[in-house]
Amino acid sequence: MTEVLARLSSRAIAGGLGVLLLIACSSGGGNNQTASSTDVTVWSAWGGNELKAYQDVLKPFESSTGIKVHLTTVRDANQLAINVDAGTSLPDIAPGPSVDKVKAWVEKGTLKSVETALGDKFGDYIANTYPALTTTSGSSDNLYIGIVGGKHYELMVKTQVKGLFWYNKKVFTGTAPKTFDELLAISPSQYGAQKLFCAGLESGGASGWPASDQIDNIIMRQSGDKLYTDWIQGKVKFTDPAIKLGYQTYLKEVSAANVYGGPNTVLSTAFQRAGKPDTPASTRSTTATSTASTTTSRCTTTRPRLAS
Repeated sequence: MTEVLARLSSRAIAGGLGVLLLIACSSGGGNNQTASSTDVTVWSAWGGNELKAYQDVLKPFESSTGIKVHLTTVRDANQLAINVDAGTSLPDIAPGPSVDKVKAWVEKGTLKSVETALGDKFGDYIANTYPALTTTSGSSDNLYIGIVGGKHYELMVKTQVKGLFWYNKKVFTGTAPKTFDELLAISPSQYGAQKLFCAGLESGGASGWPASDQIDNIIMRQSGDKLYTDWIQGKVKFTDPAIKLGYQTYLKEVSAANVYGGPNTVLSTAFQRAGKPDTPASTRSTTATSTASTTTSRCTTTRPRLAS
C-alpha cells in the first residue's frame, strides 16, 4: 500500500482515490484485505448515484496506474472502530475516525501517516491544500485535522458547503428572506404548505449529525469562529449564553409549530429523505421538497444534508 501510494502524484490521488483518502489504515498484524502490492481496499459510505460517480472516476485511474481498487460501501460510521477494537481486517483507505480516536489509533499503530503514504510527493499535497487543514500552531497535535506529533494522519480531499436551506420554487414563490427572522415569519399556508420546515436526523449509528452540523453553523454565524473553536476545544462551556442561544435558535427550526410531523418525525426520518418524510423510496426525486402523492406541500423549505 505504501509503495503504491508513494509513486502516485498528488494530482492523481486527488482525481482517483483522493475523494476517500482520509485515512491510511494499517492492519498491524498483516490482516488487511489488500490482495497484492497493486491492490488497494477502500471503504466508502456512498451508495446510489454517488457510488456510481466514484466508480466512474476509478475506471481511468485503474487503467492508467495498474492499481486494482476493491471498493466496499460501509454505511455504519462505527464499523471501522469495531474492526480496530476486534483486531479484524481493515481497509487500506477509509473515512477518518472520530476525533477522540485519532491519537489512540496512531499510538496503536493502526494508522499510517500521510507523509509515509505520499513520500516525496507530500510537499505537493501541502502546497495545494488550504493551510488551515494542514498546519497547527502552539502544539504538535491537532486532532481535529488529524495531526499527531507533527505528522499528518488524515488527508484532506474536499470541503463542503453546509447550512443551506433548500426550497421548491414551485411551492415557495415569494421573495427569498434575507434573515433568519424573515424566514421564520413566512406563513406556510400562504403557499399551500403545512409547515415551514422539513427535516430528518436519522442516520443509523450516526443519527443526529445533521442537527449537530446545523447547530455548529448557527453558533459560528451568531458568535464567530473563535468562540466556536474554543467551544469544541472545551474552553467554552455548554452553559455559555452563546451556546445556549445557538441551541435555542435551532429548536425554532424543529419545533412542533414549524417542522412537518413534529420532533418525533424528525428523529425517525432518514436525513436523505428530509424533504419527503413520509413518501416511499420509489417516489423520490432530485428536488429537496416534494408534492408527490398529495396536492398540498408538506413544507416550504427543508434543510437536508448530503452524505459526507
